[in-house]
Amino acid sequence: MKNSKPFSAFYYMKENRGRAILCIFMMFLATLMFLAGNYIHSELYTFKKEMEYSDKLVVVGLQSTDEEFKDFADFTKAVEEDDKLKMVKSSALGFSGMQHGTVLDLEMGGWAYVFNSVSDMQKVFDHLGIEGDFSKCKHRSMIISQDFAKDKGMKLGDMVDHSFDKSLDGEYTVDAIIDDGSYCTFYVYEDDDSLGRLYIYSDAMEGDELYHYVKKLAGDRKVQVQESERSTILPQFYVFYVLFYLIDILIAIVLAVTINSVVTGQYLKRTYEFGIYKALGRSRKEIKLKVAAEVLSMNLFACLMGFAAVFLFTYLINELVYKPKGLYLLYGSKIGLVGFILCDILIILPLILSKGRLMSKADVTEF
Repeated sequence: MKNSKPFSAFYYMKENRGRAILCIFMMFLATLMFLAGNYIHSELYTFKKEMEYSDKLVVVGLQSTDEEFKDFADFTKAVEEDDKLKMVKSSALGFSGMQHGTVLDLEMGGWAYVFNSVSDMQKVFDHLGIEGDFSKCKHRSMIISQDFAKDKGMKLGDMVDHSFDKSLDGEYTVDAIIDDGSYCTFYVYEDDDSLGRLYIYSDAMEGDELYHYVKKLAGDRKVQVQESERSTILPQFYVFYVLFYLIDILIAIVLAVTINSVVTGQYLKRTYEFGIYKALGRSRKEIKLKVAAEVLSMNLFACLMGFAAVFLFTYLINELVYKPKGLYLLYGSKIGLVGFILCDILIILPLILSKGRLMSKADVTEF
């Protein structure tokens, strides 16, 4: 048992701490791709509630000509007569959501919902599960989330206009702040003269099912059935994801080459050691497994240290920087995990294969 001790992976790390620490540190850098992926997915996360709301509401708008107005009126009647659907009417005037910040310090535009009355807004909020005190809401009221209020530096009773945010075309008062974590802007704008937008919802359907049902009901009528936020936002982020994975691969290649150069020198100095192992009867397979165990052991330490550092960093920056601004950096994401695994495999696998093959050829008679 004592004679087999030097053959263990941990024995090498213990006796060569400096070299092992250097390798562990370089492998540790791969875990930063997990953090980078979390940052990118956190951008999409700001639209999470918007996509949920849009899955439950289909927006249908009026176009401009007299013929299209007749189609819109006819479609409105069809919705009213459909037992599976409910709706509220709203102004045809255009409204935009305000810009909000992100953890990558980018400005993005949120979705806007406009209600013709507080009672209509309450109907939709009940369906969406939005709760709050709306007793002060009236014509030209604005309702936003607590996070959005922090991000914009707003509070109850504030009056805002175009000078505050370029998306606003008039003066509005913040009459309610809700705790839903969204970056939507909800308006109450009473406009009985130009109703031309419908918010359609159902107790039995949502998402694609609801959208396609409304689309089918519209038929050939010339009305604007808007696609869900999920359908429009997700494709825009696919570009970011592709770029992230390309950068991830490039970084992995650079780290792999760098680590390989460092580790090659270390293993060349151990050629005589592995030659002795072979002379003592160790097979090539056992030697390859020893090399794999050493590399994987160092990688395990690197991963544990890396993820601990990432979670600590995320906690600190959320508490000290992002949460006071109404923002949030995710602790984990699928894209971050895939990015890390891809980077780690591209670094570790070539290392194990190349060094295992090199050491398995060591021969003590060559010295």
